[in-house]
Amino acid sequence: MPSYRLVGLLALTPVLALLWPSSLVAQGRSVSLSYGAWWHDQTSVHYGFAYDRSLFGPLGFGLGGFYLDDGGAPIDRTQTGAELVLTVGQRSRGWYGLGSVGLGIDHDDGNADASWSAGIGYTFPILPFFAIGLEGRYRVEDSGVSGFWRLDPLDRRGFSLAGRVVVGGRLRRSRTPRSSGGVPMPPPPSPRPVPEVRPVEDGSVPDDVARVGASVVRTALEAMGSPYRWGGSDATGYDCSGLIQWAYGEHGIVLPRMSRDQARQGVQVERRVAALNLGDILAFSEGGGGVSHVGLYVGDGQFIHSSSGGVRLSGLDASDPEARWWRDRWVAARRILH
Repeated sequence: MPSYRLVGLLALTPVLALLWPSSLVAQGRSVSLSYGAWWHDQTSVHYGFAYDRSLFGPLGFGLGGFYLDDGGAPIDRTQTGAELVLTVGQRSRGWYGLGSVGLGIDHDDGNADASWSAGIGYTFPILPFFAIGLEGRYRVEDSGVSGFWRLDPLDRRGFSLAGRVVVGGRLRRSRTPRSSGGVPMPPPPSPRPVPEVRPVEDGSVPDDVARVGASVVRTALEAMGSPYRWGGSDATGYDCSGLIQWAYGEHGIVLPRMSRDQARQGVQVERRVAALNLGDILAFSEGGGGVSHVGLYVGDGQFIHSSSGGVRLSGLDASDPEARWWRDRWVAARRILH
């Protein structure tokens, strides 16, 4: 592939930033273009494209395509293929490890070649939506697709190194200290008494719904003081969405695991404290991006959530500096019980 094609691939980067669906802005999703070399019995030039997103905790996955060009003697060979990549750590920011499986088609003879690789990489954010990185792998190709435990001596294997350009949402960390729940930390919280939870009895909510809402809130309050644990949803620790999933799950109500998915459940509620019922989910966002934190309304203008300090209460009173901080980032309220 001539060098002008590489220039064309790199020129696609700003286009991807403008045209990629808005869901890419959500944290943990990115697209990338890569260019590098694979050294085996000779040298192959490698061009790649990938879409990456987070799964849960530090784990993520990527789907991508690649083009290999051996570019000369002893064999002039080109190949197009696809691969699935599993990652530990964010491939769009900082250090990460990866493993992949792929399948390619040789252009000269039409044969299929399986491949696998493992390696590490580092991505350095330059702008909130743009980053560059370097990725090294050990790559093995099984030309007979006979199984990696039965490789032929002629099967190609060796190290590869590639540069990457990455486009995505919030690739660069905020300079503001961040909570483990995904949003910058607010001012230190003021001590808050645990509210007495009573079902609404003014007729605005059916009695059975009000009782379930109060029960969900009481369950969540039982976790007060529990430590924060990324991906946690039990007594050993909770993250923000794990706490809500657990509290509802104890009453037979199944919710999605991710905060952005929980923020789509139920029905929309007016973003006003007086309009909230016990058990409503409050969604928060940083800088106009996707939902990055969730809490559970417990009454008295307060919500329970899990952040860097563990499971605690915060308020929505505009006269309180900490509460005002949360109000500024409050983007939605969802009612699961109705």
